[in-house]
Amino acid sequence: MRGLRVVGAAAAVLVTTAGCGFASALADPQAAQSDAPPTVVVPTTTAPPPGPVTLAAVDLSTARLGSDHLTVVRGVTQTNLVPGIVGWRDDCGVDSAGLQYVAVTIGFGGSDVAGHLTVEPGPDTPADIAPVGVFFDGADEPYCQDDPPFQPTDTFWWHGGPDGDVTAYIVLRDAVTPATPEGRAEVFSTLSIRIDALRVHGAGDQPFQLATPSIGALCADDPDALCVPLT
Repeated sequence: MRGLRVVGAAAAVLVTTAGCGFASALADPQAAQSDAPPTVVVPTTTAPPPGPVTLAAVDLSTARLGSDHLTVVRGVTQTNLVPGIVGWRDDCGVDSAGLQYVAVTIGFGGSDVAGHLTVEPGPDTPADIAPVGVFFDGADEPYCQDDPPFQPTDTFWWHGGPDGDVTAYIVLRDAVTPATPEGRAEVFSTLSIRIDALRVHGAGDQPFQLATPSIGALCADDPDALCVPLT
């Protein structure tokens, strides 16, 4: 509204001074410029990067140990960085300048939860992408020891207390190239993750049974596994 008031005032001055001021303004371009309404510059803004997204939330239970609750949260895409895992760079020998990764955190209310996370391509996943690997923080063995070194599945477990979480790093190798200097962040949204073999690691690997998720979905081929897109 403030801009409208400025324009209205300028128009009123123009009408009341049409007999003399207008003629002098034509003779003096500086005067005409000084009477013009100020230019309003609207600053451009960049949309902030998307924050963490909850992919799944589900209750799980065993007949012997009672119930637990599990969540799966996707972090933001990171570029030109190695995963936040001690020793990963030395074990894998991969140039961080070409990497992109997404962290997926699995949180739960109880202890001794174990399972597998597998990343799976979808129908829209480009055929020319470099290998995608899954790496859990805190593995007992060195990373990238298998051939190929980037494997689509990794195992997790937790022994650390009544509440905890574990983080998987889904890493796209050779994402940043001369042809794709910003990386290929769009690839991650074409992938899905499968979390299965959920069990109580400290009780003889007793399997969990999953309720209907409040967020996400159970796998069509396994009612005790989660299958969700990595969006």
